[in-house]
Amino acid sequence: MTAWRPPAENPRHLTGHGESEVVSALAWHPNLPTLVTVSYEGAVRLWDIVSGNSRLFSILEHAELTSIDWSPDGLRFAISDSTGRISILDAGKGDLLQQEEVFKGSANSVRWSSDGRVLVTGGDSLVKVLATSDLRLIRELSGHHDSIQYIDLSPDGRRIASASDDATVRIWDAAGGKEIAVLEGHTSSVRVVRFSPNAEYLASGMRVETHTGQESTPDVVRLWRCSDWQPVATLARQVFDGNGGLAFHPAKPLLAVMEVESRRIDCYGINYALLGSFSAGPGVRRYGNAKVVLLGDTGVGKSGLGLVLSGQPYKPTDSTHGRNVWMLDAQEVLYPDGGSQTREVLLWDLAGQPGYRLVHQLHLNEVAVALIVFDSRSETDPFSGVKYWARALTQARKLEESAAVPMKAYLVAARADRGGVGVSAERVRAMVDDLGLDDFFETSAKEGWHVTELAEAIRDGIDWDALPVISSNTLFESIRQFLIEEKQQGRLLCTVDDLFRGFRRARPDHAEDEGLRASFEVCVGRVESRGLIRRLHFGDLVLLQPELLDAYASGMVQAARDEPDGLGFIAEDVALGGRFRLAESERIADQAQEKLLLIATAEELLRHEIALKEVTEQGVDLVFPSQFTRERPDAPDIPGQKVTFAFEGPLPSIYATLAVRLSHSRLFERQDMWQNAASYTAIVGGMCGIHLHEIEEGRGELVLFYDQRTSRTVRSQFETYVADHLRLRALPGSLTRRASRSCPGCGYVLPEDIIRRRLERGASTARCPVCDEAEISLLEEAAGPAGVALAEMNRSADERRDQNAAELRIRGKIETGDFDVFLCHNSKDKAQVMAIGERLKERGILPWLDTWEIRPGTRWQQELQKHIKSVSSAAVFIGPAGAGPWQDVEVEALLTEIANRRRPLIPVILEGRKGQPRLPSFLKIWHEVDMRQPDPDPFEQLVWGITGERKARV
Repeated sequence: MTAWRPPAENPRHLTGHGESEVVSALAWHPNLPTLVTVSYEGAVRLWDIVSGNSRLFSILEHAELTSIDWSPDGLRFAISDSTGRISILDAGKGDLLQQEEVFKGSANSVRWSSDGRVLVTGGDSLVKVLATSDLRLIRELSGHHDSIQYIDLSPDGRRIASASDDATVRIWDAAGGKEIAVLEGHTSSVRVVRFSPNAEYLASGMRVETHTGQESTPDVVRLWRCSDWQPVATLARQVFDGNGGLAFHPAKPLLAVMEVESRRIDCYGINYALLGSFSAGPGVRRYGNAKVVLLGDTGVGKSGLGLVLSGQPYKPTDSTHGRNVWMLDAQEVLYPDGGSQTREVLLWDLAGQPGYRLVHQLHLNEVAVALIVFDSRSETDPFSGVKYWARALTQARKLEESAAVPMKAYLVAARADRGGVGVSAERVRAMVDDLGLDDFFETSAKEGWHVTELAEAIRDGIDWDALPVISSNTLFESIRQFLIEEKQQGRLLCTVDDLFRGFRRARPDHAEDEGLRASFEVCVGRVESRGLIRRLHFGDLVLLQPELLDAYASGMVQAARDEPDGLGFIAEDVALGGRFRLAESERIADQAQEKLLLIATAEELLRHEIALKEVTEQGVDLVFPSQFTRERPDAPDIPGQKVTFAFEGPLPSIYATLAVRLSHSRLFERQDMWQNAASYTAIVGGMCGIHLHEIEEGRGELVLFYDQRTSRTVRSQFETYVADHLRLRALPGSLTRRASRSCPGCGYVLPEDIIRRRLERGASTARCPVCDEAEISLLEEAAGPAGVALAEMNRSADERRDQNAAELRIRGKIETGDFDVFLCHNSKDKAQVMAIGERLKERGILPWLDTWEIRPGTRWQQELQKHIKSVSSAAVFIGPAGAGPWQDVEVEALLTEIANRRRPLIPVILEGRKGQPRLPSFLKIWHEVDMRQPDPDPFEQLVWGITGERKARV
């Protein structure tokens, strides 16, 4: 028996969209036998499902429509588009009722709640819940590791499902935003997900490539049971693409499945009675994992405690720059339905040196239990680091928002065998209460004191019911275990191909599984998302010991701090050459591999905005704003003070990212930096600056200062940008603002109590008590307009960050011969092609171009043949010069080999080419990019074709 009835029993083949249109989504009317479809060309079309007739309802210009949904009463449409907007249209007249830009990138999906009060939309890697009354943001859900392609809201309004390019489906509680389940099993981008009308089943469909030579792909459409999130039926499809390609009928047991290539919609009957009797088979696996972190300053005994907690014998340990990840516990839990769940607990020991906190606090996501360790015998500050890490944990949970899991945090005194806790019980309890910690433990790893009690508290502190259940299969589980075993055996850097071959040797029982390679690729991503391995952005390389990146990053940060003039930088060639101090035990012996790790490390520092790249007369430097030790000459009496922000959180991280982003904005250029201070020149004139004052660990003040040339508008833009940055990153409720009043002559800042008392007496000015010459105004200036400048600053900062990281990525690709695209062209068109190649490199895309890769006197075809297996795509340029080398039999063979590997083959018509060129037969089947047409942006179309990543239209 089968859960599906074949389409022949209910044939409905609907055709009507134009040949040039790409249908992107469809939706059933809530009451009538009517479908609505939308296309990337902006067309909205209504279909009568009985007659098969259709009519063009509306055209939305200047937007590629990605999704559509009816309001519950059938009177309105909600439409998402590639510009990040959500639009609401009148379903009778087609009038635009509301419109709001919701995402920076494309808004890929939108769904209406059954009560009509909220819309749920997906884009970037986020799910957003909006009020339908004014499209106001109610809630934001994060957890996916790649773009969200589609979302659905269950008919009862209780659950949200999201489908992503990370090959997973995630289930969320609609009321609180909690993540309920992660559904694995698809082997490529999941493009659509739909709840059945009774909310008992969920259908998901993944993208299937349709390049030449495409093999049949199993399990393209999957049906999941919502009671236990188990897969209960699959449907193999030769062709499936486009968001919104599935739709349940609201009343009948029908599922509409869209085939984009043929522009056909098939309707399948569903045997719900049979599905309800299915039980989870032996191939289904459920598992969950919890993350425990060990935090604290260096030398307090964290690593020794971590060893004993993870079941290893105690041994003295040296301070380390990196991190250690150990398996703390693994258990199989049985369910009443006969199924089981594997529960794993991983212990992360993060290095404690204060100078390395910038790097290690990047790992505070998804923490279930935190152990904050301190040295109770310290004669200076026994609680050093405790407040910092407690606030860093709170900030990390704030950034995770709804994705944050319930967390227990314990204060732990280590090495109690050295004389017991040296601070009073009252002081310890006050610290626990002040920071909102859950308990205190006094331990000795060496003697085993209270280690068992602490381990028991960790197990009890994990709320497994609140952690998402991961629904997977035995193949995925086998691949995951293999990767963890390879890591535990000490393997360092491998290509995905090497690991895949190793898996087939180690697990021969899976060698004949359909889609094995695709499953393996997906599982690499799943293990990476847990932080256990890292896939580098070049060379198809997987780093099985990603903690080494922490060690190298910390070494670079410390080298910048040790810079003799206190200027907080390290020369890029010194960083990439590894010529900085690092313990030999933390270096890898293979110099070629170390070179790749150094490139990856520098790229990560730039991508996380811990450092910025600066070109000087001496070369290129990596500048670390948080590591300047040079004192500002006029500190602490900073002239021109206007505003002070008080806040709590990980101060160095918040300050560093702010200093980097201001340096990357187009409105302000970096002028100078000192210890915890930086000044910037506004492009329209004037100077703005920031100065960080640390009051205690995790609590400080940021002072904004200006010179007299700085206009009110510029000050307002600067202040608003800083305030937005702090509001996003400071601890909730800790941010306050107060205005300063300073003498325009000597810069003296009036104390707050004088300002308050003068204002209470009705005064509006005060004479400067220092220079006795100038009157200080006590009234706060009205803020000038900030306008769209803030959005431009953020966009520019993002672009500069991405460009700096891309430059490092290109270096890694050059080192590994990892070419993204072969640029095939007529030599007479080389100037245009080289210009395009340079733009591609700015985006981190490495082109293979004969001029750059071939030594004079050698044949480029032969040289390309050496790299052909690593080239991911080809762009064939047709320009004013006419026919190119693709007419050669040898070149056509190379291009065909790329196509046969299911890689994109992109015809590109260059500027200056007249008319529509006649393409060679092997190119006609591929969608072209026309550089002569301004819209859509042809360069972005080319990038999309090469990488598969699409930038939103603006």
